[in-house]
Amino acid sequence: MSNISIGTRQLLNFSMLENIGQKIIYRILMLDNLPALDHEQIASRIPELASAVNDSRWNKACEFAEYQINQSEKLGVRILSPLDDEYPILLRQSIDDPCLLWVQGILPSSDNCVAIIGPREPTSHGEIITARITKFFVNQGWSIVSGLALGCDTIAHESTLESGGHTVAVMAHGLHMVSPASNKKLSERIIASGGALISEFPLGKKAEAHRFVRRDRTQAALSQGVVMVQSDLRGGSLHAPRAALYYKRWVAIPYPTLKDRKSKAFKILANLLIADGEAKDKMNLLGCNLEALSLIIILNSRDDYPLLLSAQIRNKPNNYPFQEPLI
Repeated sequence: MSNISIGTRQLLNFSMLENIGQKIIYRILMLDNLPALDHEQIASRIPELASAVNDSRWNKACEFAEYQINQSEKLGVRILSPLDDEYPILLRQSIDDPCLLWVQGILPSSDNCVAIIGPREPTSHGEIITARITKFFVNQGWSIVSGLALGCDTIAHESTLESGGHTVAVMAHGLHMVSPASNKKLSERIIASGGALISEFPLGKKAEAHRFVRRDRTQAALSQGVVMVQSDLRGGSLHAPRAALYYKRWVAIPYPTLKDRKSKAFKILANLLIADGEAKDKMNLLGCNLEALSLIIILNSRDDYPLLLSAQIRNKPNNYPFQEPLI
């Protein structure tokens, strides 16, 4: 069985052309009956492609695409697009869902997914909260989405495996590698447990700063909501909550423990501002408008966790009045 459908192969071919961006790939994706069209028919409907399919660039792009397909098959990786039934439902509902997705392992069987993220060096209480809230969701049958980074991400994945749950690691690079390398064995355990590794970046692409931002947005798009365990005021952990609000998904913020507040831990400053700050300061930090703040849930203790199970009814994935999130 092929690891790529006919329509997705067309998207992959065109994505390998030089100077062809996501906007044009989206336009190809929206063509009626795409799987039945050949590359010349597609190019005739999108003027920007007319010259590219009539010279050596097209053959070169097809060679690159064939390499992706062959290497993916060797690694047990499937290449998906929104044309495929297996493509995640919540990701499909986001306004900027990836046109192409590389997947190794088994994707969630439902849309009961939550992203649990936080810094690479959380406080000791941050570690406890990460494990505790992860196990809560696993016990409710939810899949845990995170980024396989050190710190909170690793704790979320490992706590899921320890509890017998399903977890998805969203990568900021191609699936030919695992970064950090120290989590290679963890990635193998995720696959062995029936979980998945996914990336929107082709094989061969290495981790770069801008790809982590995109990775964090994909984590939010895959999930009903995001739990941001901890963050400082400029931390990378803020990218996923910003994206979640943009997608009209809930964002849960654990209120810092008394010990962390007394110690003035740097890693809790964003949590404190989001919980106790002025609305204008929250909007500036999260890159959202006033309406979006209604999607934030402050968790004062584990007794508040059940609120997150009902929070999904607040999602409105087909309407996007919120501003583009900060990156």
